[in-house]
Amino acid sequence: MSSARPITGMNWACPRCKQTLKKRESSFDCTSCGASYPVQGGSIPHLLPESSAQETMEQKEQKAAVKEMFTSFNRALEDNGVSRFSTFINWGYAEPGDENGGASLPRGVNHQSLRLLQEILNGVDVQGKDVLEIACGRGGNVRALCKSYGPRTVAGLDLTEANIAFCLASNRYEQASFCVGDAEELPIPDASCDIVLNIESSDLYPRINRFYDEVFRVLKAGGVFVYADDLDALKFEEGERYLLELGFEVSLSRDISEQVLLASDLARGSRLAALGDTLGKENAVWETMGVPGTPIYDDMRTGKRRYKILHLAKKA
Repeated sequence: MSSARPITGMNWACPRCKQTLKKRESSFDCTSCGASYPVQGGSIPHLLPESSAQETMEQKEQKAAVKEMFTSFNRALEDNGVSRFSTFINWGYAEPGDENGGASLPRGVNHQSLRLLQEILNGVDVQGKDVLEIACGRGGNVRALCKSYGPRTVAGLDLTEANIAFCLASNRYEQASFCVGDAEELPIPDASCDIVLNIESSDLYPRINRFYDEVFRVLKAGGVFVYADDLDALKFEEGERYLLELGFEVSLSRDISEQVLLASDLARGSRLAALGDTLGKENAVWETMGVPGTPIYDDMRTGKRRYKILHLAKKA
């Protein structure tokens, strides 16, 4: 079952004025500011704000490049006949011994990505909660949450239409919903989420502090921002300071750089096989996924970049 909107819990909001949207036959309309957002292809809500005056041309071009990058990635998976198996776009997680069958999860196409999600959510109570995943990609985390963690609702948001189209076409969970949206202008009402999840995406946001502001806005008091990314070490420090100033409290800060590097080493062959030569080896997707030999991979090896898991609670 595919759903453009949760049965219960969170509703979509106008990304401009943040008021709840009214669902029409082919659009979501804001009765407060008059904005209208199309539902394309019969099922895909496009909840993107009009061009913001606060964005520079360079920032707009950066977002356009991100959309093109992941559209190309989806196309490559289709061309190589592996699209339906490829629901994750992340580094993965492994520990010494996993190459010999030591992982705690069953082996499969996505086992290292599922292991990463398991590590990221360790200690977070998801049961009965309203969860928003920002940058849901191809829906692997949303599917795993619905299958194994018992949330009330999960809303997945992504900037790339091809990702959301895949999510909607493959979704089997009534409590899951998806939309095309912008992490810096979330189409979510104030204080409506128990948990906000964001994995390996924020380094692509031109205005990362605006993203942090939006996460704080949509979380309920006492809600948890579950945040995992590979960032320049200095950028991580600056981001953590900003999040504390917003009113978050850190309950977990864990560096898993060594584990994700090992996962990348172990997955190199399967990733090359999945994408083949459809993407050029200089394509930004390779770097985003941390393929060995890319600058991001090398920077993490030297400690210039770090991969961290943060759990941040919004003060009540």
